[in-house]
Amino acid sequence: METNKIKVFLPWATSAMEQQRTELYHTLLKAGMEVLQHKNIPADEQAFKQETASLLEQSLCSVHLLSNTYGKTLPSDASTSVAKYQYLLARNKIAVNSSFKLFLWYPHSLLSEPKEILQESFINEIRYGIQNNMIFSTAASPIQLANDIRNIMATEKITRFDVKETEIFLMFNQLDESEAGEVLDMLSDIVSVEKLNIIQDSDIDYSELCYQQIGKSKLAVVYFKETCDWALPFVQQVWKKVGGASTNTPILLIGDEDPDINKGKSFKAPKVVSLIVSGELIPLEIKMQYDKVVETIEK
Repeated sequence: METNKIKVFLPWATSAMEQQRTELYHTLLKAGMEVLQHKNIPADEQAFKQETASLLEQSLCSVHLLSNTYGKTLPSDASTSVAKYQYLLARNKIAVNSSFKLFLWYPHSLLSEPKEILQESFINEIRYGIQNNMIFSTAASPIQLANDIRNIMATEKITRFDVKETEIFLMFNQLDESEAGEVLDMLSDIVSVEKLNIIQDSDIDYSELCYQQIGKSKLAVVYFKETCDWALPFVQQVWKKVGGASTNTPILLIGDEDPDINKGKSFKAPKVVSLIVSGELIPLEIKMQYDKVVETIEK
């Protein structure tokens, strides 16, 4: 049925990529996908931006063709190409839609060719900024790329968890359950708290669960005492999943200063605060960070 087709947004590409884009368009159609695209690039910048946002809103994924030329830039910003603007808009969608996929195609035949300075900088920015739901491909042909897109999109199944609106979302490892329970008891008297006990070897998709619950929370907290080796990579994973610096929910990584191995442990990133404090002060510190968030929201 038509409603079951994978809807793909195919953005504008530079003239150097027009042939590959046309081939990809027809290949995606033959692969049973619905392709959404600009009929013409609107001359008015605002109309172009609105149409791009509308096409992205209707799509389950977008496929961006990268060439070695920077191409046409926005009238209001000569440093931002049309292609880069569409990429950034699609990238922002990942932060609010965990099922959306962003594919970037830089054909293998172009890898060894010279690049314009601005385009080389743009490609490097993409490659160093890859996050969840972004797929960078150097597939040799549109057929290979279309097959990869279909396989990735067809196997994607998102579980919807029973998440609730809350003020604080407290995440911790099963090995710290006892101490985390004490923190939870103290916080629950003054704010609403949802907890998540991370159990090793569980079949639960914790990454997706955290993503959905954090979106319903004012402050996300990763707590640890005996599990610093787990907490640091976990908070990095969560931060990337919720959109990194673009997340709407700040994250607090907080650890007990006992044992000594925890001292100095931190994760530095935008929208993340890392603290190592005495165990009895942890509920107070969490409440203080929450109050700061509320103050920022109310300004």
